[in-house]
Amino acid sequence: MKIFIPPNSPFLTTDTRTKRWAIPYHPECVNGRIDVLLERNSNALAGKSVVDVGSHIGTFAWAALQLGAKRVHGIDVEDRTVKRCEDLFLQEGVKKSNYKFEVGDVFEFLEGVEENEFDTVLCFGVMYYTTEPHRLLKLMAHAAKETILIDTFTAAYSAVQGKDAPATHLHLTEEVLNLPMMMVAPTQAEKKDYRLPEYFDRKGRDLSLTTLPTHALLELWFESLGLRWEQLDWSKYITRPCSFKDLLTPEQKLASHWADVYASGIRVSYRLET
Repeated sequence: MKIFIPPNSPFLTTDTRTKRWAIPYHPECVNGRIDVLLERNSNALAGKSVVDVGSHIGTFAWAALQLGAKRVHGIDVEDRTVKRCEDLFLQEGVKKSNYKFEVGDVFEFLEGVEENEFDTVLCFGVMYYTTEPHRLLKLMAHAAKETILIDTFTAAYSAVQGKDAPATHLHLTEEVLNLPMMMVAPTQAEKKDYRLPEYFDRKGRDLSLTTLPTHALLELWFESLGLRWEQLDWSKYITRPCSFKDLLTPEQKLASHWADVYASGIRVSYRLET
């Protein structure tokens, strides 16, 4: 595997998501994702202006610059996360003229940009944390002159994660998951190092909603917005045939490989052209 970010990089050693079962931020997973999501799409980065929607600590924005992006602009809701990102870029010696990060609501940010203001939009691990994923997709299509790269969980995730998952997976079949539909599930608003902006009080707890479309619904949305799409290929990293039913229990999750979420269709990635 090509190493884009070494194990001792502060982008990895300071990340709090190293040990989670789904998309852990350890070297193998992060470098594999940079390979599929960015390097294989380097023609959408080299010499391009890039906006990273939900930039977190800037791992993928930094990688985009290493792959030739002219400039990256990151937007994230959490000020402490953006501060960590700016500190990491300073520590790595990245020229300040090549990046900008700001704290803000991604919808408000995208509504305020000009049409085709950025060549490429990155949206990795964000769509399912918004209550209006189709609206987000439409705003990204407005902002992108050429390309949108997306990596997101799908409806199958509701069968494996959350307190309602045991009841959910009893009713989900592969046939159902091939329908253009969306699951909505509650999640805690407060995460380890950030807080989701869209939350409400329920029985004394702050909750947010995850919105999880099937791949069929995602592709229907792409078509409705006049976007051309290509599903990205994770076969290089997939170690076994896998469905969401192989990831139901804590023991199964603990024994899983990071690419199982892609093998099972729980997570999916696309390159979209405007």
